[in-house]
Amino acid sequence: MRNKRKFAKSKNKIIQIIENHVSKNIKEYAISILVFFIGIIIGVMILNSSNAENQKDISGYINEFIQTIKNNEYQIDTKKLLINSIMSNLKLAVIIWISGSTIIGIPLVYGCLGYKGICIGYSISAIIAVLEKGKGIIFAISSMLLQNIIAIPCILALTVSSIKMYKSTMKERNKENIKYEIYRHTMFSLFMAIGLIISSVIEVFVTTNITNSERFFLLQSTKTSIFRINSRNSQNVTRL
Repeated sequence: MRNKRKFAKSKNKIIQIIENHVSKNIKEYAISILVFFIGIIIGVMILNSSNAENQKDISGYINEFIQTIKNNEYQIDTKKLLINSIMSNLKLAVIIWISGSTIIGIPLVYGCLGYKGICIGYSISAIIAVLEKGKGIIFAISSMLLQNIIAIPCILALTVSSIKMYKSTMKERNKENIKYEIYRHTMFSLFMAIGLIISSVIEVFVTTNITNSERFFLLQSTKTSIFRINSRNSQNVTRL
């Protein structure tokens, strides 16, 4: 009972800290979320506005991936995949952290956040374009949702913390206060980096297993979709 009470108190404290943090920086979070969603929309538009040749390249890549699965040649190097995922997330975190101490801090921070949104939007749009709409949405959710439930809030929090540090260092003239703000931002960034590492672990060991279980599903659904895209591209080329 005591352990349950301690856990409940700790949980309530953490929730209260998060709520206070968000309420104090609600404007920054609102702008960051807006920038992120604009990035997603741009990512979708980039794929949809791409020419027939680019769409054919995408379908060809996925077709090659399907053939690899059919031939039982698809093997995942989890160690390499985990390292690549962690490095990718930490690179973004470091860039956002550094951006808070530069003159062009805010545009650079929002640029990183928008880039993340573009990558997600493009990936989702590519999956849905190649697979049938319903199956594509299901596969996109199963392959991208779990890790991003953790990764996206961490990146948003990093963005807000970096903007907060930038504003504080630009206004503040007291060296001690600036040192404290840098320390606060660094500790907060390290905490968020741990969250990003956890998201990478989920991506490699949980999400990958989920998508692997959908191999047969992919083999059955993608054949017709790739044929449909290739036919559409052939028609476009003929028109040209």
